[in-house]
Amino acid sequence: MRTLLLITSLLALPSAATDGGVPRAARTVETVRLLYFSASWCASCRRLDEAKVPASITARLPALRLERVDVDANEALREKYGVEVTPTLVLVDADGFPLGRPRIDLDDPAGTVDRAVKLVEKMTRRRLTSSP
Repeated sequence: MRTLLLITSLLALPSAATDGGVPRAARTVETVRLLYFSASWCASCRRLDEAKVPASITARLPALRLERVDVDANEALREKYGVEVTPTLVLVDADGFPLGRPRIDLDDPAGTVDRAVKLVEKMTRRRLTSSP
């Protein structure tokens, strides 16, 4: 009985091909969302905005939905994705399964944009943009 439970549990785990239930082959830039966790009081968030990082990401991936999440107004989402600092970017699939977090570097806004675009491209079924 214990072996059966273990096998059943292992079958329920996400695989590399699905990343949480949504088959990677079915995932497109239109079906993923980039959550941008920020706060009005966050100086680093303001620096990210002043460097036009969110706008640059959406310019490179126009079909991508980038959603701002105010950490003070949406504690449930902050907790769901384990966000402990602002700003934080989290890529999620259509079911809300986290696919990754591009590293934010306030001293290298272009690098932050590149990392976010590469993560979206990696987690969707095909290359979506040409390199600038």
